[in-house]
Amino acid sequence: MTYTAIVMYPNEADINVWKSHGLISWRVTKFPTALDGSPSQFLIMATLEWESQEAVQAALQNPGTAGVFADIPNFTNVKPVTLAGSQL
Repeated sequence: MTYTAIVMYPNEADINVWKSHGLISWRVTKFPTALDGSPSQFLIMATLEWESQEAVQAALQNPGTAGVFADIPNFTNVKPVTLAGSQL
């Protein structure tokens, strides 16, 4: 039998520190295996879509950003790989 634990955040105006800086959407994807069935090199990917590169830079300067990054060790003990770019 499966067992599910859910964490929910109240729908309050200031819940998303980066929304006012141009964060359009976000999603989290899990990759337990590669296409060939072997364990994948990366397990979890968070995708954040922004209005522009300038919006990302403004969000990173927001005082609330320190709290976002300070929370990462609560979920992992490894340093994440980060990438940024635009669609072609």
